[in-house]
Amino acid sequence: MDDATTSLLTEHFSYTPLSLIDDIINSINNLIYQAISSLESGLLNTPPERLGFSHDSSGPSIAETDEDGNVVYPEAKLEIENGLHQLETLLEANVDKAFDKFEIYVLRNILTVPGDLLSWVRLKHYEGLSFGSSPDTPTPETIHAQRKKLFETKKLNRSLKEERARNDAVISQLQSILSTVETAKADGVSKTVEKIPVDLSFLTSTPAARQLRVGVDAGPNAKPTPLTTNTTFILSQLPALQTTLEQLRPRLAALPNATVPMETKSKRDERKEYIESRIRLHLERAGQLAMGNDGNPVVAGRRIDIREAHALESVANMLTQDKSV
Repeated sequence: MDDATTSLLTEHFSYTPLSLIDDIINSINNLIYQAISSLESGLLNTPPERLGFSHDSSGPSIAETDEDGNVVYPEAKLEIENGLHQLETLLEANVDKAFDKFEIYVLRNILTVPGDLLSWVRLKHYEGLSFGSSPDTPTPETIHAQRKKLFETKKLNRSLKEERARNDAVISQLQSILSTVETAKADGVSKTVEKIPVDLSFLTSTPAARQLRVGVDAGPNAKPTPLTTNTTFILSQLPALQTTLEQLRPRLAALPNATVPMETKSKRDERKEYIESRIRLHLERAGQLAMGNDGNPVVAGRRIDIREAHALESVANMLTQDKSV
């Protein structure tokens, strides 16, 4: 059975075909359980002697009896329970096997609709229905537009509520002010603006004030040092500071003049070294001897002084003169 047939039958019966078969199987299982329960109660109420249980009177042991004097057979109850359990299992297995075949037969031959007739079946509640598209059918574009409109409406509603809350707060503040003014006028009390004293505690509570021991209580016998005393002492030290500053100004003015030539000289030396390095590089590329930092030519091997070079030149001239003679 395919999904289309199952959907059609479910819509027609208002329940699935499998639920009908399950109800039938559950009803049979309930009958089995009732039969087993009745059989169990009947066997337990039957005297064990009638079921074939007996006590061996020839043995030395005495049979156990209950309060009424009846012989008790403990093995009888155990055997009855085991037998009923086996019977119940056997019946359930046979019912499952038989009703599996029943389920297959019903789904294939009874609760089914042929495939060639499936598209032609029209149920009673289908009458009068039109499956064509109407002009009022919503499209994805209209749904998106309505969703966007709803979002903007919620956003506007939220902003209006916030604005209303702010306005209510302002109104409540204004009402409290008006009520205060009206109360003051009714009582004839004119409010005066109280002058708030200036807080100068930072002059005595900062780390610098503690370091200068401004406002610090040195002990019970120590005299208090008010802020005016410390201020007077600081003002008395200002002339000495001004004199020291006037003595240092000429020296400070001379310091930049001494540093400028040094900086100029260092820059000049750097420029000179750069020019000489470029000249040596040019001479080496041109195949000529480059000059060193001391003005002597740079050659491979041991460095030759300029005087040694002149001596070698004079020796070479003497040799050339001897050859010419």
